[in-house]
Order: sequence, then structure tokens, then C-alpha cells
Amino acid sequence: MGWVARQKREFFFASIAQSGIAVEVKKYDIHVNCLVWQGRLQATTVVTLCALAPNVTKYCFVLNSGLQVSSISQDGTELAFRERAFSDVAGLRAVWVSLPKPLRENQEVELTFVYSGRPAGSSVAQVNGSGMRLSRKSAWYPVGAGFDTFTARVTCVTCPGFVSVSDGELTSLYEDGDRVVHEWEVREPVSGLSLTSGKFEMACKTHRGIKLELYLGQAIKDNIEPAISLFCDVLDAYIDMLGKPPTERFVSVLRRRYPIDEQQVRVVTALGHEMAHVWWGSPISVGFGDTWFHESLARTMAYETVGHVLGHDAETALVHEEIDRWAADTKLGPGASESVLLWAKSRAPYAPRPVCIRAALALRLLRYNLGDDTFFEVLRRHLSLHRSKPSGLSDFVIVAERASGMNVEGFMKQWLGNTACFAYEIQSAMCSKKADNRFVTKFSMINVGDAQGPVKADVLLVGDGVTTCKQVTITGRNQVLLIITNHYVNSVVLDPDAYLPNTSWRNCRVSTEGR
Repeated sequence: MGWVARQKREFFFASIAQSGIAVEVKKYDIHVNCLVWQGRLQATTVVTLCALAPNVTKYCFVLNSGLQVSSISQDGTELAFRERAFSDVAGLRAVWVSLPKPLRENQEVELTFVYSGRPAGSSVAQVNGSGMRLSRKSAWYPVGAGFDTFTARVTCVTCPGFVSVSDGELTSLYEDGDRVVHEWEVREPVSGLSLTSGKFEMACKTHRGIKLELYLGQAIKDNIEPAISLFCDVLDAYIDMLGKPPTERFVSVLRRRYPIDEQQVRVVTALGHEMAHVWWGSPISVGFGDTWFHESLARTMAYETVGHVLGHDAETALVHEEIDRWAADTKLGPGASESVLLWAKSRAPYAPRPVCIRAALALRLLRYNLGDDTFFEVLRRHLSLHRSKPSGLSDFVIVAERASGMNVEGFMKQWLGNTACFAYEIQSAMCSKKADNRFVTKFSMINVGDAQGPVKADVLLVGDGVTTCKQVTITGRNQVLLIITNHYVNSVVLDPDAYLPNTSWRNCRVSTEGR
């Protein structure tokens, strides 16, 4: 993607972050006319800003690069603005507006933005026969909107036959000639608003006092009943893991069709991931430096959700897929060639897959080390302190260390502060009988990468109808281990529950030889 020098990135993103510190977004009112067949939109956004510091002279928004700004005005007077493309993030640019008079602290001002165009980028705007899909990057990112006072009203105008979906609660729907108008109220303190306009099948169900709304695209519309049932199961899993829901309504939009044998796990994974963002109050869109962490946290919650809803085997298979994706990305794409902690210092406003997967696997390994009770207590405490507020890995570490007494900071640095590839294989396993019906299994663990230790892991020793699980310490060097069982061992499995981000997981099960 053409990464620029780190110092340049830090300066640019830091200046945007400063805009969010200086000004609070109090209200965000957007009116969008989706020209579905042309793949274009016309929008007017009215934003109420409140100065958090004296002498505020400018403000910054992030806009999709395919949209053109017609005007920015205050009380009918057009204001000067300048635009600058992000050097290392395709499809986005910053729009700075200069205020005619410096704002005093706590002074409010209302600005009106008019813009239009075809959003650029396949990941932020998709147009086909099923409609137009616009992600948060397709419209305004009002920096600094992560505050409790933030509210928004979204109006979307589309053509008949198309349903529109937004982050907010639908308050009005009416037809006006050749137009269909949807209006939403958004009370969550998010700093970006996604809009989707297309053909959907919609299911609504109240489960455990929570209203669930599910929109399925045309490719998977026939799965609406099993999908809404899975939505209920996902909610049950979250309540079991995290307690009382923080909101009375969850909405999700799914479009993609997968092979029949994968559809169920993909739906649960997607719902589990997106519910994490809602449960934490959509903090991924607050600021720019911590998006990667909340995407990683949502990914971890998706693993856990699949385990709760579909069982242990499905969870393990999903984690193995994630490890394979991470291994494939280790030499490709942004964030792959740097450690996660080093990459995070660039404050890029998005989250590359290798960064998110590696951090998600580290969080999963942290769960193994802390134990289920402590790990989910950490998540609940983090929610109580940081829901709907800017927060990142450092905030999570503080909560985790207070709850567990463990050196979580050192643990995360060990797993995220380097680019080492954790790659162990089991070789030459042999089981021999000792006295009194006791057996000794001897096997070698070979480090075929540059893994570091020490780290604890489980070894599963499988016999005829009986198994034994032992915890071992992996030192980072080649090792020969001896484990005593009261049954004969046919095979040895390293890390059967897939907690280690081991790129050689396929070579972690071997059959034993008898002696």
C-alpha cells in the first residue's frame, strides 16, 4: 500500500487526534439521497460543535476520497477549507475547515457540509443489482464524537423496492412518489455512521427482553429463520459471558453467502464479532490509534461465541483457520512486517488483518493463562469503565492487571512486541509400559520457527477410550518430554484447544510407536 515514513504518519494522525481533543461533536444530522443505480450519493450534514479549549480555529473531518465537497458554511456564510489525502490509507482524506472567529471554551457553532459523488474503494462502497452498501468510511467521520452527549439523526432517501439500514433506530418510514425515506435516531456515541441501501429480508424477534433485528441480503435471504435463531443464541452467549446487555436493541446486516457446510459458523462468527462492537458501545470509531485493538477484541469474542453456540470443535476449527490466515499474511500487507506494538504507534485509522488476528490470538492465549473466571471478569470490568469511550490496549492492560495480579503488560509485549513465528512440531513419540500398569510416553517438540518461551501449553495423550491432559512448559528450545499415564497412549496432541498461535498446528498430532 506504500507506507510512508513513520514520523510523517505520527505527525499527521496526531494532528487529527488533537482536533478531537479540542472540539466535541454535540449533534450530527445527516440527510443522504442514495442514487442507487448510479452508485452515487448526495448528502448534507449539519454538525453542532462545542469547543473544549479556548482559541479553537479549525476542525477536521475524515471523508471518503470519492466524495466532493461543494461547500462548508456557518450561518449561510461559506468557510474556507482544505483537503489532504492520507498517504498510507487508500480511499480516505482529511478535510480541514477554518473557523471565521476563534471559539471560546464551551462556545458552540453549527456547520453545514454539502458533498456528493461515488464513494471510492471496494471495501467502503459496493454497488450491484442488490443496491448500494456504504460503510463508515463512505461518509463523514466527525472526529471527537466519542462523548455521551453525542446524538445523531440520519435520513436516507432511496428508490422504491429498496430497504435502508443504519446504526440507529428506525423512527420513520414513508413513501413520497418515487422516493422512500427512512429516518433513524442514533444515541450511541459513535463517530461514524454506516448506511446500507438494498434488497433485504428482515426478521425481528424479541429475546430475553432485547429486540433483535436481522437483515439478510438476497444471496442468503432463504436462511432468515435459522439466522434469527442463531442471533438469539449469540445473545444468550454474550449474556452468559458478560452479563446484562448494555442496550435494548441489536441490529445486524448480513449479505455474504458461504458454502452450505460453512454458512452456520460464518453467520455466528459475523454476529459475534459485530455484537462485540455494539456491546462495547462502538468504540472502534472513537479516535484513530485504538481501532486495531477493538477489532482484535471483537475477533476474540467471535471465537468465544462460536464455542458457546456451536461447540468446542467448531471453535477450534475457526481458530485454526485464523492461524492459517495470519501465517499467510506474515509477509504480505500493511502491519505484517512489523510487530503489532510497533505498528500501532503509527496510529493508522484502520486495522489490517494480520495485526487484528495476532492480537486476537494473544488475547485468547491470555484467557488460557488467566482462566475463564478471571478473563471474563476482566472483560466485564473493562466494559464498566470504558464502554463508549476511547480506550486501547494500555487501558485493557491496567484493568487486567488489577483484576488478576498478573503481569499482563509483560505478557502482551512478549506476544505482540516481536514478529517471531511460533512454530512447534511433535516428532518421534513412543509409549512404553512400566510396572503396575503405568506407561511412559516420550516425545520430541521441535521449534521449527523462532518461537520464544517460556509459555504453558496443554498436551493431550489419547488412548483407547481414555485420554489424559497434562500441562507442560515450552521453553522456546527443542525439548524431549516424558509424561506418565495409567493407560496406553496411541497419539499425542499439542495444544488441543488451539490456544497457542502455532503455525505448525497440523503437525501437532502424532501417533505413538510402542516398545
